Amino acid sequence: MLMTPVVSADVLEQRDIAFYYGSRPPVEDLRHFDQIVIQPSQVLPHERKALLKLDSLIFAYVSFGEIARNSEDMERINTEWSIGVNPAWNSLVMDMTDPGWHEYLLEQHFDRLWRDGYRAFFLDTVDSYLIVTAEGKQRDEQEKGLVALLAEIKRRFPGCKLILNRGFEVLDRASQYTDGMVAESLFHGFDPVTGKHAPTREENREWLLNQLTRAQNEFNVPVTVLDYVEPGNWVEAEKTAQKIAKLGFMPWVANGDLTWLGHGRIRLAPRRLLAIANGTAAEQMDQELFKHAAMPLEYLGLALDYWYIDHSPLPIEPLVGRYAGVIVWLGDENENGTSRYENICARLQTEVDVGLPVVFMGYLPSGVACRNLIDYQGSLQPTTSMLELRSANDRLGRPATAPIVGSGTPDVRVRDRNEAWLTLSDGDNVFHPVAVGAWGAYALHPHLINESASGRHEWLLDPFSFFQAAFRLPVQPVFDITTENGRRLGIIEVRGDRLFAKDEHGVEAIDRLRVWMEKNPAPVTLGVIEAEVNSEDRRAKVRRLADMPQVRLASHTYSHPFYWGVFEGKTDADQQPYRYSVFMEGYAAEMTRETAGTIPFLQSMAPRSPLLLIWSGDGKPVPAALAAAFKAALPNYGGGGLHWQSGSLSIADLSPALRPTEWGTQVLTPLTGEPLFAQLWYGEALNFSMVSDWNRQLDTGRRLRISSLSIHADALLHARGAELLDQLADEQRKENVLGLWLDEYVQRAQAFQTASIARDLDGNWLLFGDALRTVRLPVAEMTPAISADVVGYSDRNADRYVYLARNHAVLKHKREIEETSPALRLIDASAPLKSWHLNDDGSATLLFEPHGDLTLEVPKSCSLNLDSGALAPRTEGSRFVYAIPANSASGEFRLEC
Repeated sequence: MLMTPVVSADVLEQRDIAFYYGSRPPVEDLRHFDQIVIQPSQVLPHERKALLKLDSLIFAYVSFGEIARNSEDMERINTEWSIGVNPAWNSLVMDMTDPGWHEYLLEQHFDRLWRDGYRAFFLDTVDSYLIVTAEGKQRDEQEKGLVALLAEIKRRFPGCKLILNRGFEVLDRASQYTDGMVAESLFHGFDPVTGKHAPTREENREWLLNQLTRAQNEFNVPVTVLDYVEPGNWVEAEKTAQKIAKLGFMPWVANGDLTWLGHGRIRLAPRRLLAIANGTAAEQMDQELFKHAAMPLEYLGLALDYWYIDHSPLPIEPLVGRYAGVIVWLGDENENGTSRYENICARLQTEVDVGLPVVFMGYLPSGVACRNLIDYQGSLQPTTSMLELRSANDRLGRPATAPIVGSGTPDVRVRDRNEAWLTLSDGDNVFHPVAVGAWGAYALHPHLINESASGRHEWLLDPFSFFQAAFRLPVQPVFDITTENGRRLGIIEVRGDRLFAKDEHGVEAIDRLRVWMEKNPAPVTLGVIEAEVNSEDRRAKVRRLADMPQVRLASHTYSHPFYWGVFEGKTDADQQPYRYSVFMEGYAAEMTRETAGTIPFLQSMAPRSPLLLIWSGDGKPVPAALAAAFKAALPNYGGGGLHWQSGSLSIADLSPALRPTEWGTQVLTPLTGEPLFAQLWYGEALNFSMVSDWNRQLDTGRRLRISSLSIHADALLHARGAELLDQLADEQRKENVLGLWLDEYVQRAQAFQTASIARDLDGNWLLFGDALRTVRLPVAEMTPAISADVVGYSDRNADRYVYLARNHAVLKHKREIEETSPALRLIDASAPLKSWHLNDDGSATLLFEPHGDLTLEVPKSCSLNLDSGALAPRTEGSRFVYAIPANSASGEFRLEC
């Protein structure tokens, strides 16, 4: 009979648990759990440090009563410590009375793990002695030894936490040393011999349930139930987790070897893609996947983990549950008839079988495994025939002007014609170069992206619609790096190139820059090239700029290398139109000096400016340069942006916001990198006004980018420089952006790569946004409840932007009972939120970061007080607008509705 233990809901709230025994632990995802059990041998030192920094309690796995014969411990084990064998796992059962075994565990496991920083331990195989001992004196002795060892662990490692896997027989003596208990296979079990997952027998379930109820009720030991189902069987996993939770126990449902991120009271909502490419990580910025696919995927809320298949095999742990899908963009390997990628397709087949979508871009690899994966027909050989359009799916978003390319179209068709999104014909045969099916999707050259003679690229399909369908993306919150507190973010960045050059009147660029900044109260970041600040007079001028309240300084390297490839011995790029760098007699550019070596200078010039490095030149730092910045904890920015040759803006030429690498994350320029600046400004200053048009276009329909104004200091030496820059800054001001300093934007952009989402059994969203404070949802999906975590929301087109108050937020639907309550919420604000507190009387207290003048919009049913004094608003439609001068903007506001 299923009995429901009496247990406090508050207790359960404190101990959500996950077990992960695989390698590459997904730290950002695991932090949703209060307790995390890992295999220390599977975790690298840097991963261990990251795990131990979490607020979660990290339990190190210890086999307490057995040693596997294939374990690395075996060579140090005295077999006389063993009293038998566990045939199911081919392991030795250890004598819990043997002092040698006790001391080995304490010194070789617990002491080592303690020194590594672990303060909690999960003790597996606690009751293995039951396998080989009979009831009576022999078993009693084993239990006494077991309890004595538990007591000694608590004595030697004061404050440590212990969770036992079973051990019901000793609870009357061991509960004082036990912080929790785990039992496996209440509803579903795993057979290690056959590798099969199956329901447990009813009689076994009844016995186990009685034991668990006794442990929790009689001995007050929190209980976790660990059940096993096949990876990807989400329906059964959720149903099982719900049944376990209703019994009052903490659930975790995963696969038998605990390498699948399964289901507990919460389930992770993956927002990462595994991005498989050729080549090396050093070539990343020149790869098709990075240049074209990453940007629309980021807009859809997806962060990319790049995997270079020519150098590393795919992970053996299940990808389902950890990733939202896999995207593959490989070169044309069919030219030489090889099938180098058979292992990839065979490995991905197991993921497709459990529901993980796989999307191929550019080319399909040949071979039996790949054909089976996608179930296509045809030889993949390119046709030379003239083709005509038969049909195109409405969701393909194919431009009406898109050419019908015949030559090069691969001979490929899907068996289910309903999956074809593009059908072409030569009269006798049909071709399906774009298809979306149960396995995922593919979109193949030459029907993917068109390249003009000038080098401009244009999508031949709607990448947003295609990727949405290809990855079967569920409706869930999307972290947004373009918007905060209901306003589009904006940056103004000045790179200090030729900062002390003089115009025809002998006036230095830095002096003109200071005059321009005095007229512009918005946050401005100035990147300074250290080698140019080579005199006390120049240092004084830089400090004077840094003292302005709206100005922060960043490093723009030491000598401004233009072509970063030279650090790897590559030939310089002579064709580049802009090649500025500071020449110094006797100095050969050195990587650390150019990056981390500029920190002391930056701190001496502007102690209050957070550290930031703006990459110079082509903005393509080599791995060693990125590693030097990462080692010094120096956030970095630059490179990327728009690759523009001529003609109108095309999003196919817009880089992603991020370049994630194993050496750290490089935040890329939203719009104008230095080579593009050179094309726009040094050729003809009037071209720079195109930046205004591009900023508008990237906020039309979809908001793809923040408002970005990036200039060089020497632009002010141009005859119309100040006038044009005034115009651009004024347009940004009229747009009512929320202005950020560059380091603040970089912090938010970096957070996009680490942010994570989960959902609990009640349907609430659990968000770790780190520095990000906005998620986006369809308007029709939800009206959020205003809470201690959620400040407000606003709608733009079909999107609802929801503002978060803190790093870790719970997003709930507004209940029907709340629909008639006063509309307490923030509509928008012109500065980042510093704190938000809901008061007992239903009001809210707010503080904002000091960014100058402050403008707030709230519902018309609300009023705003500043330091207990009422403020006077102006009315705009259904809202009140409050304007607060900079000298009052940092005060405490009270919002009442």
